[in-house]
Amino acid sequence: MFSWFERARSRYFALSRPKFEATTLGLALLVGLLVMPALIYLAGRYTLGPYSHGTSIEPDTNLFSLFFDFYKGLVELRPSCWIVVVGPFVFLTFVRLCRFVLRKL
Repeated sequence: MFSWFERARSRYFALSRPKFEATTLGLALLVGLLVMPALIYLAGRYTLGPYSHGTSIEPDTNLFSLFFDFYKGLVELRPSCWIVVVGPFVFLTFVRLCRFVLRKL
């Protein structure tokens, strides 16, 4: 059932170092662009209630309003939006650095 996952995983780890790092960067940025805003929306919706800063006139805005505001913030070079985008790559780099240090101990 998960043979496609095993094939993709083995192909990913068999890449040359530059391709591996470029693929890792691309995947991390994709997570930062698509997954993180959705997770932020869900966490905010659960803890704070409805998203009310959306651009639509509707009082109860949805996930797409957050995505619109998020991508607009990227174009306007808001630091908070860019932190969300590069956050997964920075976190992954930090974890890899910690693993490297622990292996050397």
